[in-house]
Amino acid sequence: NWTPIAYQYIMQEANLTQPLPIANMSSPTTNIDGDAKNTAASAYPSGAGANNSLINVFHLGYRSLVAQLGDIFSAGDGPYSHEDKEVIRCYCFPFVKCGHGERGKSNVKTIFGLIFVPLFLLTFFLLDDFGKVVVRNMQLRHGPGGLMTNRDETGVIDFHLNRRTLKEFPGHTREVLLLSPSLAVQGRGGSHSFEAMIKCPRGILFMFHGCGRYAASFFYSPQGRKMVEMATEMGIGIVAFTKSEELGCWNWANDGDTVKKLAKKFISSRLSKACAGPNGSDAVYPPMYAFGASSGGSFVGMLSSQMKQDPEDYAPFLFSAANIQIMAPNEHDHWDIPTVFTTMSGDTQTSKKVQDWVNNEMQNDKGPYKIITSSGRKPIHADHFARVFQDDRQMSDRISGSIHQDLSTLGVVNSSTDEVFANPRFAKDAVMSIWQKYGLLSRKEIANDSKHLDASDVHPFGVSQRLMRSLKKEELDDADSIWLIEELNVAWDEHEITAEGFEEVLQFFLENGSARLE
Repeated sequence: NWTPIAYQYIMQEANLTQPLPIANMSSPTTNIDGDAKNTAASAYPSGAGANNSLINVFHLGYRSLVAQLGDIFSAGDGPYSHEDKEVIRCYCFPFVKCGHGERGKSNVKTIFGLIFVPLFLLTFFLLDDFGKVVVRNMQLRHGPGGLMTNRDETGVIDFHLNRRTLKEFPGHTREVLLLSPSLAVQGRGGSHSFEAMIKCPRGILFMFHGCGRYAASFFYSPQGRKMVEMATEMGIGIVAFTKSEELGCWNWANDGDTVKKLAKKFISSRLSKACAGPNGSDAVYPPMYAFGASSGGSFVGMLSSQMKQDPEDYAPFLFSAANIQIMAPNEHDHWDIPTVFTTMSGDTQTSKKVQDWVNNEMQNDKGPYKIITSSGRKPIHADHFARVFQDDRQMSDRISGSIHQDLSTLGVVNSSTDEVFANPRFAKDAVMSIWQKYGLLSRKEIANDSKHLDASDVHPFGVSQRLMRSLKKEELDDADSIWLIEELNVAWDEHEITAEGFEEVLQFFLENGSARLE
């Protein structure tokens, strides 16, 4: 409670002519008359033991503020006018003072402008944003939703690729590329969309490329893009490890133990919390699938064989199902993981080895196994590349027709049947001259010379701006040529990664793979 001495001092400093009603003033040294005391008691009734000090402080601040404002706006007249009186201070905020007369009025206006006008504008903008959020949420609530592949502002498939380097003692280091599926909801008319990354996906697909290919090429090559898009739209996350030599082949001595250790670390650190059961119980890891092409297919076979021999050493990195493309398993590798083998019609030798291995394993009641064979050699029509990159407006029907014409002129494609004359790997010079003609540098030069094109909008075919920022220089150079080389190899139908039949592969995964409790 305020003491009478402090009370009288404040009264004197504030030039207040009437006493303030102070509650509970029962000090024996009080000099306040009985009427003021009775006024205080009536203004602030207090029971036994009540403490009204906080109320008194607010009331005192209010009275001193009234006195100050009266002095400012009195302009020399009124009950608060005192010519020889100093500026009255607010005792709640004693550092605040405004001044006398016109100067005081001007200062008050300035303070009002500096404080209240920005607050008003801020409130206006916040209300505007709040209204937009409400409208958007109403549209999204009534709009379609589901798993989908994102597109950038130009319509190109837009993979949000995460890269991280995993390390495990002693000396195991490898880069891991991760793409999580996303749940997207779109409002009516496509005016609004919302994207959310799924932390615990429906499954994890570990992808291993062949010799001479980067792990990142799964996300920008024509066939790889199709496969990744199909998998993510089914709620499956993508994980790709780099090789010990990226443009080399998978080598069990250099890569086998490293992939095992880093995959276990990745699963434990990335999925253990995201896929934890109710109340933090043991994680139910999603099914883990494997895809390998050529050298990567052989590596998947070796991993599957080792997992069968020593599952405890590999857990929780255990495949539920696998897809091995354009490669037959080694004779000494055996496993009972459900597996799809994808072979090409033009590679009869590999097809026979795969069939013999499957027949031998099925005699021991292993499997299930499934063999998918490609449909054979495919024509390259004038609109082929426009259809392959239908999401990329850079690849127009005119450019696609021009590429087809160049392929015919240089003898790569038969102009009458549109079929590839011979193995494109033996026509490197002709193929190189074509992709360089339509490559990134050439198209940027054209854009720089044009008044209607922006060179910054030019990118490798099928590569979004966001994905470009995730790629290294050597990977961008690879993306600038792989769009042509890979499609010609697929058309020749002998030895190339292919998305043909991959939807059937994913369905096989979901039917035969199962989650595990770890």
